[in-house]
Amino acid sequence: MCATPEDRLDSCAVCGWRLHDDPVLGGPTAADLAAAEAALRTAEHAWDLRAAALAAPDPQDHPRLAAVIRGGPPREDATARPGAGLPDGLPAPAGHGTPLDELRRGRAELTFVECAPDGLHLTRATFTEAGIPVLDADSTPWRTVVPALDADAVLRRFQLAGGNGTLPPVDRHAFDDAVREWLAPGLPSAPGTAAVLLRPAPGWELLRRAADLVARDHAVRLELPGDGAAPGNPGEGPARRAAVDRVRRILRTLPLLTDHTLLLARADRDTGAVRPHSHVLFPAGSRLAPGETATAEVTVYGGATGADPLHLPVLAGTPAPDGNGAPAVTVHRLRVAALEPARLTFVLRGPGEVDLVAPASERQPERSSVDVPRLLSGLPRRMVRPPRLDLLFTVELSGADAAETEERLAFVRDVAALLARRDHTGSAVRVGAVGHYDHTDYESTWAREGVLLRAPVTARPPAGLSRALADWAPAPRRQDTVSSLEDALHAVAALSAGHPRTAEVCRVLLIVGRRPPAPSRQQGVVPACPHGTDWRAALDRLRADGFRVLARADPATGPPPSDAAGRQARHYAAETWRALGVDGVLRPGTDSARDAVRALDPPWRHEGPECPIAFAAPLM
Repeated sequence: MCATPEDRLDSCAVCGWRLHDDPVLGGPTAADLAAAEAALRTAEHAWDLRAAALAAPDPQDHPRLAAVIRGGPPREDATARPGAGLPDGLPAPAGHGTPLDELRRGRAELTFVECAPDGLHLTRATFTEAGIPVLDADSTPWRTVVPALDADAVLRRFQLAGGNGTLPPVDRHAFDDAVREWLAPGLPSAPGTAAVLLRPAPGWELLRRAADLVARDHAVRLELPGDGAAPGNPGEGPARRAAVDRVRRILRTLPLLTDHTLLLARADRDTGAVRPHSHVLFPAGSRLAPGETATAEVTVYGGATGADPLHLPVLAGTPAPDGNGAPAVTVHRLRVAALEPARLTFVLRGPGEVDLVAPASERQPERSSVDVPRLLSGLPRRMVRPPRLDLLFTVELSGADAAETEERLAFVRDVAALLARRDHTGSAVRVGAVGHYDHTDYESTWAREGVLLRAPVTARPPAGLSRALADWAPAPRRQDTVSSLEDALHAVAALSAGHPRTAEVCRVLLIVGRRPPAPSRQQGVVPACPHGTDWRAALDRLRADGFRVLARADPATGPPPSDAAGRQARHYAAETWRALGVDGVLRPGTDSARDAVRALDPPWRHEGPECPIAFAAPLM
């Protein structure tokens, strides 16, 4: 009856059953025998219930398990705690770090032995020079090791928990020999290696027996509590992955032997030469408590075009100039807009485990699969500083309502704000604007003065334009054919007068409005400019001064006009806007302020290939 009769103890070390009583005179009576028989049957039933509670959360869900329990299935008023009547398991240490650190020191490999409900596992942890563990597991299901165990997964776990029931008994000595035979070839014997035993949870009696055998027969240097045992019947592949994950969670408490760095690029502000730059995310010596993580934030910047997703390699250490000496632990891919900042958040889960959590990587992160020397060989030789950008707007301030005008002003403010984000020094971009209304009615004595509103060129920073625009007052338009845009074009030309065209300055005019400029002479129903101003002459002057001219005109709405006058006015507007937008057209409602910024000349160009990694500092 007793699993350990050779110990000659008063009580069984496994189940707690008292093995003998005080001597008495005479033989046992029938009542004594009946009482002993009832106590034994009760103990058998309780023992099997305990094993069943470990094997499955609810034995009533498994009719086959309930059928083998001695004394029948559990009663509704019966309770069976998985660890009832059993000694406590190995206490969990305050942290795995200290004993594991001592064992890890000076060793390049550790072998973790685990006797789990799903099988036997040998997980080898080989450490790189940077201290990154590389895990590989050899696992086998219990049915392969001990064929005497039941083929049904639930009944097999019942047996591993020590349950006897009505099943054929498992020979304990044969069990020991089978475990010993499977483990012997895989346990470490070479110098520089050591074995770590992961103890099973309390109550799994055959698993405890197998663990005791490992501790007794092999040079186990450290014992740690396992993660417990959850019911289930995973296949061999999932069981092996689960074993590897359990070991990985333990190794995450080891300290980092090397800095975990993010590989970036940096452009010299004087020469433009591009060099690699290592940003330390998590310094050497950092360590985590069980279940803990650490985070690090860093701001990176996009390259000249932002066309392709950038590599974000996290390395173990700082690479040499040729890219060697720091293996990659993970590589993310992320699209960062040209010259725009991106705030990244990384999380450390353990040595060699760094994930990008915000923003999400565009592609599944790759583990140790980037050729760092080849990546660095693809850096551009030099980033060439662009010419300064002088951007001027004309904005039509007359509209059908205030919302129409406000949409145009908001667009101008957004473009200026985006340019301000790029121009960190306030010296690369200058922005100005000219506002215009309807023409002055010179035949009327009540004509308003100042129908043309001009803002001086606003420099350093472009965001200052928003404050200037706040003082501009929209007005309702009196007719829907032409505006005073031709006067605004001449005002822009006057603003640029005295600034000769040079290669160091890129000039752009962006026209924002609804109605085209008036012709110098009336064309049918299209009225002429009261001053006789020729918008084509102003446009030629601007282009001669080196301006690129882009147009953003509200599209014509409604069905085509049915009358000849309406068709003539719409034809004039279409032809005029086509001439004004010869260098580029932006469509309201389709092209955003960011699209407008992209339509400008690229602010930087590079000699050599496009930079494949993000920049550590803004180019401007």
